Amino acid sequence: MRKTRLFLLASLAALTAACTTVGPNFKAPAPPAAQGYAMSGDQPAAEARLGQRLAGDWWALFQSPEIDQTVRAAVAGNHNLEAARQSLLGARDAIDAQAARASLDANAQVQETRVNLSSFGFSQFPLPGGQVLTLSNPTFTDYSFGLTGHYDFDLFGQRTREHERLLAAAEAQGYQTDAAYLTLTAQVVGQAIAIAGLKAQIQAAEEITRSDQANVDLATKAFQLGGGTRLDVATVQTELSADQAQITPLRQQLAAARHAMALLVGQPPDGFTPPEFDLDRIVQPTAVPVELPSELVRDRPDIQAAEAQLHAAVAQIGVSTGDLYPKIGLNANIAQSALHPQDLFGYGATGFSIGPSISYPLLGRAEVKAKVRMSEDTARQAYARYQQVVLSAFVQVADALQAIAHDDQLLAQSQSQLASASDALRLQRLRYQDGKSALLPVLDNQRSYARASIAVVRAKAQRLQDTAALLYAVSRNWNPLTTTEPQRTDIAAIAEPGPRKWPQKLFEGQPKAK
Repeated sequence: MRKTRLFLLASLAALTAACTTVGPNFKAPAPPAAQGYAMSGDQPAAEARLGQRLAGDWWALFQSPEIDQTVRAAVAGNHNLEAARQSLLGARDAIDAQAARASLDANAQVQETRVNLSSFGFSQFPLPGGQVLTLSNPTFTDYSFGLTGHYDFDLFGQRTREHERLLAAAEAQGYQTDAAYLTLTAQVVGQAIAIAGLKAQIQAAEEITRSDQANVDLATKAFQLGGGTRLDVATVQTELSADQAQITPLRQQLAAARHAMALLVGQPPDGFTPPEFDLDRIVQPTAVPVELPSELVRDRPDIQAAEAQLHAAVAQIGVSTGDLYPKIGLNANIAQSALHPQDLFGYGATGFSIGPSISYPLLGRAEVKAKVRMSEDTARQAYARYQQVVLSAFVQVADALQAIAHDDQLLAQSQSQLASASDALRLQRLRYQDGKSALLPVLDNQRSYARASIAVVRAKAQRLQDTAALLYAVSRNWNPLTTTEPQRTDIAAIAEPGPRKWPQKLFEGQPKAK
């Protein structure tokens, strides 16, 4: 018997070594053949440095202590990012939950049993003298304790594929956490530039109203001296009121942008005050590293997440295929059973069993094969999504490059227009003061100057926004240990411990054996 067991175990070990893992092996998609991002006819961006990799925190290129301070506060307090971190922990725990092939369970039982002797024909016995002995159905208490173990040989690698799938899923969640981190930093930088741009627009609008007030004073003085009319005064006063009305919506937009920043940082509006972002103190980078497409697909976390999801989908094909093959394991159990607690752990109360188990699907194979085909379809979908993510990334970089190229042109044109409008307004005012010109040309030049002033501010802010978009598009999380490595949230913060009641004595109140 002992030799038979050893032969059986040796055969199982040899079979394990001979078997291969079911399902296809994952192969990472080949890098794209594209060498750049520009389409025929696109304008070159002077700031772009194609073929270079961005190192360090991407927002540091703006050289703004206020932006750096706010980004770090958001990384520490943003709740969406924290949710992504906890999802990563959940994916890692799923790996640990599936890892073990062996299981060992303990069981204990106290059971009151009544034996129906009449069902066995033992209820009555004849006695000498014609007497009959009638036996009542006895009641007794049975105590048992045991251990049950199982080991899965995983001969065809189904568990191995499941483990591979969980690893890939956790890897995808890790990259998604990195992507959430980068998205958050881009939102913070974009909101900071928006706040600075709105403040600069308000300052420019207030400067325009001061110029309007100077026109009002000028027209009033001319009227008082007999060189103008009351209509001139009313006209410039209307212009002043109209320009003042432009400031209120800007202030509302600024308030909303500040509130949005508080949300990104994870604070209520009444508990957070954003730094004083200044458009002139945010440096426009003159050189922006832009990786080649073949390198970008290995660095962008959203592309890496899509590749890991594709890996998980391919591994799932093997998991589904494994249901077509037999499952072989080794079962063992040992049980202690007695009528009295003091006899429970004696040698005579011991029983055990050990031996292999095998299960094989005889029916329903058509259903299993259909599930395998479904897994293959899902893998094809994942591959198509991966390709779409890659193309979207390339288009995002191309759009940002073109935006910067056009921003440079627009800013240069706006600054030239502002210089001309400022000079024309100054000269026209002098002519009006000398009585050589009417008021209307002054107002026309004033409106041109106002439009040019606002246009320059908006062009500066837009160029910074588009530069931030480009940096975000070509960046990755370069310091995961200090930014995305999750820490478990204290469960006491969201749940109270439930009642835990244990019996003081295991056998207290149990009936004694009769």
